[in-house]
Amino acid sequence: MDTGSGRTDDQECSAGQSFVIHVVDDDDSFRSSLLRLFSSKHMSALGYATLAEFERADLTGTLGCVLLDICMPDGDGLELFERLIGDDSILPVIFVSAYADIPISVRVMKSGALDILVKPVAADKLLETIEHARQIALQRYAAYCQVRELLARYKTLTARERAVFVGVAEGKLNKQVAVEVGACERTIKSERAKMMKKLQLTRLVDVVRAAEMVGLKLWFDDGPTTTERQP
Repeated sequence: MDTGSGRTDDQECSAGQSFVIHVVDDDDSFRSSLLRLFSSKHMSALGYATLAEFERADLTGTLGCVLLDICMPDGDGLELFERLIGDDSILPVIFVSAYADIPISVRVMKSGALDILVKPVAADKLLETIEHARQIALQRYAAYCQVRELLARYKTLTARERAVFVGVAEGKLNKQVAVEVGACERTIKSERAKMMKKLQLTRLVDVVRAAEMVGLKLWFDDGPTTTERQP
């Protein structure tokens, strides 16, 4: 599926995706020292002198983390982080700052950032935090790929198979779904089998979980629970 970035989902979720550390800091000396440190440890890293430069980078579906200075000349690092969260970024963010007082630290941690480090940062502490970020990034990346792959399979369903998918996820019997879609129960059984095969599902609990991952709008006794994602 084309995401508009020139990459396909298969490319985004390739097994060989490398972990990249994105260093966003306007202090040339500090940024360069971090890049040299990471290079000496055979770790991939890229540097950005401004928030605008970082935002121009296409990081959709990539594996990595962000080292982000709070106070940048062209904006607030925390505001950038909040935008990343809004865009469902999978990159863990580690803040770095020479002015991390208690109110800022509390705001950072409440925002969902992985950590906040005070300059000058000890190399051992930095590398330990980066390794923690890498583990989290791997988990997020795996989940991201799982959703993208499921969405790709969901896109292959016919309109009736999608209707059956929703009905099964809502816990309805085949005869109930048959009435809703205007088909006989035997047809619904057949469509259900096709749907399960296309989505590579075997259990009812898998269907419910898949519906949640795709973001289908499901209706139960207490009303709707989710909204459909765009495959």
